Amino acid sequence: MKSHKLVKVDNSARKHGLKDSEIRYAVHHPFGYQNTQGNPEETTIAFVGPRHEGGSRHNAIEVIVAMRADGFPHAFHAMPVTDRWMHLLQN
Repeated sequence: MKSHKLVKVDNSARKHGLKDSEIRYAVHHPFGYQNTQGNPEETTIAFVGPRHEGGSRHNAIEVIVAMRADGFPHAFHAMPVTDRWMHLLQN
């Protein structure tokens, strides 16, 4: 999923105040990522990455992305990294 140039950002991913550009940057430049449980018909991946070029692991964000029926990955969750995904910083 990292190779997709266009990650669509759903409104639900914006609720913690992150910009679309920050969300996309974290997906395209992750410190780590892994498959996670989502809707059965969708591949869902958790990404942890920086908000921008040169961003540090201390200011990382988590982004959850699902491959939707339209063929595009959709970021539907984004926020500062939580304990649940902190292990992805070690990858």
